[in-house]
Amino acid sequence: MTKDWSGGELSAIGEEECFELLGTQSLGRLAIVRDGRPEIFPVNYALDAKTVIIRTATGVKLDYGSFSHVAFEVEQIDRDSRQGWVVELKGFAQEITDGADAWSVHARELAPDPWVQGDHEHFLAISRGEVSGRRLSGGNAGA
Repeated sequence: MTKDWSGGELSAIGEEECFELLGTQSLGRLAIVRDGRPEIFPVNYALDAKTVIIRTATGVKLDYGSFSHVAFEVEQIDRDSRQGWVVELKGFAQEITDGADAWSVHARELAPDPWVQGDHEHFLAISRGEVSGRRLSGGNAGA
């Protein structure tokens, strides 16, 4: 029997709802450019208004992501129904590990505990960005 995958529709998600959706998750993907090539890292994160806060160790994410333009993506997809959403934030990442201003201190307090063992005592904030999202709905995954 052949499955009919037709009928799904993509629709844009507005900025306000994009940030609401970002606030419902805690795992996303950080995309950076290293030596002219894109690299993507799964990261856990927190959201403060319109800024994504990531806690990380020293290494590639910190070296190439800090003070750079990056992309950050979060999604929630139901594979069986082929419904869900994806939100992408393109912004500027900066290290706030040593920031003494009130906002940096506040943001570090919001950063989630790392899921991976090791020293994760550095913090990146992604802000000043464009956000966009798409929703897939109404798909027919039935036979």
